[in-house]
Amino acid sequence: MFSTTGFHRDISSCHCIQCMKTHGNFAAYTNVNDNSLKFTSKRTLKWFKSSSKAKRGFCSKCGASIFFKLNNSKNISIAAGMFDKSLKLKTNRNIFVKNRLKYYNLDNSIPKFKRYS
Repeated sequence: MFSTTGFHRDISSCHCIQCMKTHGNFAAYTNVNDNSLKFTSKRTLKWFKSSSKAKRGFCSKCGASIFFKLNNSKNISIAAGMFDKSLKLKTNRNIFVKNRLKYYNLDNSIPKFKRYS
């Protein structure tokens, strides 16, 4: 469906309510510049306006949640599970931790933020 090139931000784990409901758990996203994302096909890509500030892209065939895009941003967040291990990305922050559900623990060695970092 797509390929990426260039710099990929390390992983942010988002614990916001929307990510919890969309992914069934917290969401892990990398981020690239819009120019680094190339679509091979958009046939099954659908967008959902999830708030007044952002939209989410998903596959209409399998239901996978793939993208998160803030309005007017030149970057796009991509679910980390969409990539193989060759990117060697690491989780380097937890965001919206105040919404985290209590059935899992956070790694205390990774910085935590109440909102965006």
